[in-house]
Amino acid sequence: MLATKLSNALVAPSKVANILDWRKAYGAVMGIDITRDRIGLAVVEHPEHISQSVPLVSIPLHETGAKKAGISKSAVSELETIIRQHHVCASVVNWPVHNGRMGEDCGKVLHVLDAVINRSNSVVSRKRPFTLWGSSANGSFASFPADSWGRSVEFARAPEYTPGMSYSSKSAFRQESSCADPSLVAASVLDEWVEKHWQIDSKLGIATAPKLTSKNYFFFDPSSVDEYNSETASLQAALL
Repeated sequence: MLATKLSNALVAPSKVANILDWRKAYGAVMGIDITRDRIGLAVVEHPEHISQSVPLVSIPLHETGAKKAGISKSAVSELETIIRQHHVCASVVNWPVHNGRMGEDCGKVLHVLDAVINRSNSVVSRKRPFTLWGSSANGSFASFPADSWGRSVEFARAPEYTPGMSYSSKSAFRQESSCADPSLVAASVLDEWVEKHWQIDSKLGIATAPKLTSKNYFFFDPSSVDEYNSETASLQAALL
């Protein structure tokens, strides 16, 4: 399978940390949380300067009255402006898995990122890469090892029943948090990413070089992004 522009721009979370370490004097990383209608944004400088991220005003994915597909030109333009203003060198994108399951929300994230990279070469590219960061609170497949055929028992596990529960292809996790400000979510993702990659001495104002992390996040490798993007059903679900 040929690599797409999107997969070429995808790197491991530790790679983004290394990039920021090299650009710590004049650079920042942008956090992105993509929802059905908006893009939440936050930025963080090198932890030696400031260890907490700063949430920005979220931007609408689509123009009022426009067809809700992909991303509008005005949204891409706003992203380009923010990147220039804050000297963004890479991005950490929220990967909204739920108990290790990739559903509609993950398809939406990839679909919007693909639309962005096709409209602009300055938001996401090989020179300004991105990584996918799944919060440790959302779980991962690590606790559900695959069998000899590469299958995970997690996919055969029925969700716990709750009164009034209805089965749907929609992501329960995203529905539960739909009222949250996406920029605050983006800031939270950045803060967790920083915490996992640096040891910060607040008294001395020193942050050690990026350290190797344990499996505290869910990282999607480039080939998997291409495979996931090739699933028509997943992309169609993201547009519903």
